[in-house]
Amino acid sequence: MGFCLRRYNRVPFRLQITNCIRVIFAAVCLLGFAASPANAAAEAKPQRVALVIGNSRYETAIGPLRNTVNDAKAMAKTLRTLGFTVIEEHNVTRDELLAALLKFRNQLRGADVGLFYFAGHGISVSGANYLLPVKTGYLPEAADYTTRRMLAETKLFNAEQVVAEMSNSGVRCNLVILDACRTTPVARNPANRDTTKSGGLVEMNPPAGSLIAFSTDAGRAASDGEGANGLYTSELITHLRAPGLTIEQVFKRTRAGVMERSGGAQIPAEYSRLIGEDIFLAGTDTPKSPEEIIPKAQPVPLPTLPEINKLAASGDIPHCIEVIRRYTRNNGPSGKVVIPITTLLNQLKESLRNPKSAAPHADSLLQNGDLILAALGDCVPAENPQRSLLTAQTHNRRGDALLLLGKNEDALSAFDAALTLTPDDAYFLYNRGTALLALGKKAEAREIFVKVSAKNSRQLGAQKLARSALAAMP
Repeated sequence: MGFCLRRYNRVPFRLQITNCIRVIFAAVCLLGFAASPANAAAEAKPQRVALVIGNSRYETAIGPLRNTVNDAKAMAKTLRTLGFTVIEEHNVTRDELLAALLKFRNQLRGADVGLFYFAGHGISVSGANYLLPVKTGYLPEAADYTTRRMLAETKLFNAEQVVAEMSNSGVRCNLVILDACRTTPVARNPANRDTTKSGGLVEMNPPAGSLIAFSTDAGRAASDGEGANGLYTSELITHLRAPGLTIEQVFKRTRAGVMERSGGAQIPAEYSRLIGEDIFLAGTDTPKSPEEIIPKAQPVPLPTLPEINKLAASGDIPHCIEVIRRYTRNNGPSGKVVIPITTLLNQLKESLRNPKSAAPHADSLLQNGDLILAALGDCVPAENPQRSLLTAQTHNRRGDALLLLGKNEDALSAFDAALTLTPDDAYFLYNRGTALLALGKKAEAREIFVKVSAKNSRQLGAQKLARSALAAMP
C-alpha cells in the first residue's frame, strides 16, 4: 500500500487534476444517461390533457343557464385530482373557443388520454351537432334550410371539429363529453309545424380510439339541475373518482344514477369505439361504492301539483318552469300544469303593464316569455284546448318585451304569431298596430287602429286604446 501511495504521489500535479476531471466527466455522463428522456419516459405516468368549457351567460334569445359554469368548475377540479393537465374556460365566444381548442390540440400530442368537456347549450342543425358559444348572434327563425346550416357553421361550433382534432392528434384514448342538450328557443326547427317544440342533439359516430358521451339520449333535453350542479355532471364526477372502474364502467354507473334520480326521464348515452387495454382513470384499486368516495346526492323528491301551484304564485318564473319540467318528465305532458303556467303568464303580463317600470327589465321579461313558450310546447299536450290560447298570449307578451327593447321587427313577428293562433283578439291586433307605428308604417297602423276601434267585441279596453292612438296620430 505504501508503495502504491508513493508511486501515485510521484504523478505530476497537472496529471492528477486531469484524471480527476475525467472521473467527474464520466460520472456526469452516467447520471445524464440515467436521466435521459427515454429513461424518464419509462418512469413517467401516462400524460392526460383536458379542455373543460362551461357557458352560462347566453343572450336572451338563447336563454342563460344556471349551473353550467359550476359544472365546468367541478369537472376541472375532479380531472386535476386524476392527473390531468386542464385548460379551463368559462363563457367563451366562438373565437375564444377556437383559441382554446388550438391550445388543447398543441398539448395533446404525445398524451395518453385526451378529454373534452362542454356544459352549455347544444343544438342539432341539418343532422349535425353544434355547441353554442356566448354572444353568437345566432337567430335562425326566419332562415331556410341552407341559410340555417350556414348560420350554424359560421356562428356556432360544430362538435365534429373537436372529435376530428382529437382523433388526428394520435392520442390513444379520446373522450368527448357533451352536457349540452339544454332547452333553448333556437333549437326549434322552423320546418316543424309545432314551433314551440325544442329538440336535443343527434347521434354521433366516433372514430377508433374515441368515446362520445351525451348527458341525455338523442333528441331529448337534459336538466340544468336544481342544486349547484346539473344532474348528469354531479353523477359523472362521482364515478370518475371511483378507483377500480374502467372508463366504460364510469359511464354505465353514471347512466344508472341519472336514470334513478330523474325517474327514468333522462337517459345518458355513449357511442364508443375505444380500443386497446382498459384505462382506469382513478387507479386499479378494488372498486368502492360511490358513497365511500363522495356521499351520493339524495334524489330530489318529485314535486306535487299543489307545490307547483304554490311555487308559481311566488313569482320565480325560471325556477317554477324547471320544476314543471321535472313533473312532466316523470308523468308525461299534462293538462294539469296549465294552471301554474297561466299563473306565470299573468305575472308576466302584470310586469309588462307599465312600460316605464318594465323597460329596465325587458331582457329578463323576454327570457321569461321564452321559457313559458318552450314549456307550453314540451309540457302541455298538443290536444289540450287551452294550449293554443296560452301560446298566443305568450307570443303577445314577448312582443311587448321586444317593443321595449326596440326590436320592432321581432315584435311584429311575435304579434303575427299570436294572431295566427287567435285571429279575432282585438288586443293582439292593436299591438300589431303599435309595432307597425314603431316601424314608421303609419298608414298601415292607422288602418289597424280604425279596425279595432270599430270592432264589435267585448274587448272594450282594446277599442279605447285604438281610439287614443288614432287621436294622437297627426
